[in-house]
Amino acid sequence: MDIFNEITLIYVAHKSDDIIKKNINTIKLFKTIIVDNSNSLNLKNYTKDFDNITFVSSPNFGFGHANNLAVSKAQTSFVFIISPDIFFSTDSLKILYNKFLTYNNVGVVGPALYNEVNERRSNSSISFLKKKIFRNSFQRKVFKRLNQNLAEGDIACDYIIGCSMLFNKYFFLEIGGFDNNFFMYYEDNDICDRVRKHNKMVLEIPSSKMIHLQGKSTVSSPKINTLLAITHKISEYKYLNKNISKIKLFFIISINVFDFLQRALINLFFLKFRLSYKNLLRLASIFLYITGTHKFLKYYFFKS
Repeated sequence: MDIFNEITLIYVAHKSDDIIKKNINTIKLFKTIIVDNSNSLNLKNYTKDFDNITFVSSPNFGFGHANNLAVSKAQTSFVFIISPDIFFSTDSLKILYNKFLTYNNVGVVGPALYNEVNERRSNSSISFLKKKIFRNSFQRKVFKRLNQNLAEGDIACDYIIGCSMLFNKYFFLEIGGFDNNFFMYYEDNDICDRVRKHNKMVLEIPSSKMIHLQGKSTVSSPKINTLLAITHKISEYKYLNKNISKIKLFFIISINVFDFLQRALINLFFLKFRLSYKNLLRLASIFLYITGTHKFLKYYFFKS
């Protein structure tokens, strides 16, 4: 089948003008939906010259919300959710698409990711919860069991990173898409959990190779980096809250408060200000999560 008519590329952009322009020779070949969370008139004007690209300007309600909005507008059977800092060839995407034709119980597939100097990056793993609970020996047994009936090289796993996920659109909508409660981070863990609960496989396909320039999707600044650090920890607690009891979550947060506080004070005593600041941010994340005030903080950081 013609993948150009079967797959819609889904991009969520936030001040991603430059890197999208670098990737335009591939993007323009596909039906593409770009949801821009930064109200970039520059990107809007640039993309209007390409018939295959649909540009959607949206308030910044988070990564998952923007992807859900884009998928709802897609007219193809498959959607490739991809970060602006992913560079790929049509052949690598065709390999992913063909896996849906090879296996009848696939929920989502992702490529092998490499950095700009061709070093392999991790794109798949055992679930965050299992990492917290089980040892490596158990993890190896789980992966061995999952991969028994797959073609050589294909990897069944608990989750793949949200920067490059190929879904059947109708299945994506059936399981509810991304959880909008996650502003950023852990929405990929969460949706992969639901894929597996629907008895579908989460697959990494090493024969499909893509380049990930991690962290280059948006313009970086101290303010943005602070928000991302806080948001990551808050999303972790949201994910735990969704999957474990309140008592266990209270226990984990209590331990974290003690741990982060002592680390902040010890590092401050030894004049390791950067490490002390890092742990103070973690403490701030707990406060914001417990009080619910993180819901308002994100709008301040991403307003401009």
